[in-house]
Amino acid sequence: MTLEEWRTIFSAGTVVSITFAALNYWLARKKSRAESDLSKDKEICAQAIIALERSFKALTNGSENPIVPEASRLNWLTSARLIETFKKLKSELNTDLYKLVCSQHEEYWSHQFYLCLKDSIFQNQSYFQLKNQSLTKANIEPRSALVIFNFKQWQPDRKDPLANIKIEDYINDGYTLNGEMGLEYYIDSLKNS
Repeated sequence: MTLEEWRTIFSAGTVVSITFAALNYWLARKKSRAESDLSKDKEICAQAIIALERSFKALTNGSENPIVPEASRLNWLTSARLIETFKKLKSELNTDLYKLVCSQHEEYWSHQFYLCLKDSIFQNQSYFQLKNQSLTKANIEPRSALVIFNFKQWQPDRKDPLANIKIEDYINDGYTLNGEMGLEYYIDSLKNS
């Protein structure tokens, strides 16, 4: 082999080595960025969940069970502010994993708020506004009530994960209804309706 051939082979080897090094560097950076995004989203998601838990406790005076909240302006304001904090934190999430985790917690806490706010007392203006009072500092602040009542609702653009479930798949799988006569009779009655 001539010297020129050796130089060509060495040059080609150098180009291949540089290409592999650049590719390796690029892949390592991409992996590092993905791990950084996951770590960041994990922290954001944890704080978002804490905001929802605190919001519920603020509205219910520290109760972890759905109860009719007292008509406390401060409790309603604090709860609404924490819901808004949750929304801001949730909007900062970038990874699908933590968006899903956060959405599941949101659905759970939305239901807890719904259970607290389903009482007929909320159909009366007197819960929100002291009798014979105009807009005073003692009344429930309207924006806080709107934020909280909005949060408890099923959002119209939210996709129901049960929408794609095929009932027949569960009925015919051979084990879901095994020993569940009440449910089986119920489903049969729906077929016959």
